[in-house]
Amino acid sequence: MTIRHLKTFCAVCRLGGITRAAEELCVAQPSVSQTVSELERYYGVKLFDRMGRKLLLTPEGERLRVKAEEAIAAFSEFEEAARDTMERRSVRIGTSVTVGQILLPRLVRALKEEMGNVECRAVVESAAAVEKLVEEGALDFAAVEGSVSRGLIAEEFASDRLAAVCAAAMDIRGPILPAWLVEHPLLLRRKGSASRDLLEERLSALGLRPQPWLESSSNSALLAAAREGLGIAVLPEAIVGSDLAAGRLREVTVEGLDLSRRWFAVRRQDRKFSPAQKAAYDLLFSLSRP
Repeated sequence: MTIRHLKTFCAVCRLGGITRAAEELCVAQPSVSQTVSELERYYGVKLFDRMGRKLLLTPEGERLRVKAEEAIAAFSEFEEAARDTMERRSVRIGTSVTVGQILLPRLVRALKEEMGNVECRAVVESAAAVEKLVEEGALDFAAVEGSVSRGLIAEEFASDRLAAVCAAAMDIRGPILPAWLVEHPLLLRRKGSASRDLLEERLSALGLRPQPWLESSSNSALLAAAREGLGIAVLPEAIVGSDLAAGRLREVTVEGLDLSRRWFAVRRQDRKFSPAQKAAYDLLFSLSRP
């Protein structure tokens, strides 16, 4: 005997017939009839008397109806409590690609160490995409770099800068001017990424427009192209740091082009955090401190 049997039985009681119960439950009429028959066989009693097209409860059926409704209510209460417990222990985080690559693994590990058995789900997408998910309520909060959509609460928790880099063997010596930069093969993130948006915004203020030779949503793909000497990549300093230290890449200083930016934690104004969600949000700030 299952909760489905009891819910089907109560629907027949409430609606007074097999056909209407089947319509409400979106199942075939024979399925409802079979469920009622299974209940009668299981308990060894007759639950309904038929009067024309209408079904009337027998005394035994009425007693079962009362107990079935109590059982369904108790089951629903338990389900709601279980969902509430799961939601309190779950955290849904979104990050832009760069923040996801640099910070997300450390954030999730620190959260599990602090909160124990917490269910963490993460989405790594463009800044615009994860901000939209926050607005829709699909994410508890997000960590992005650059400008933030209106209507969201944004708190700065870190900063970084973009660096123009090329293969160490390329014959490019700095410092160079922004106009010289845009005339050479550029390896850039795709439009809509925070890195690309910042670069275009700063160049546009100088009356310049980049024409990339290669566009990618992957920092790794752009790094690989830069190592092969295919052009100048403009990527976050933290992403290119190990290649610079190993001598595989060399930074090209661009005079008069400010590529610094801020990182923000964003959430909806009406968002109320559970303890696990608040812990994850606070960890963004503590992990970004020196």
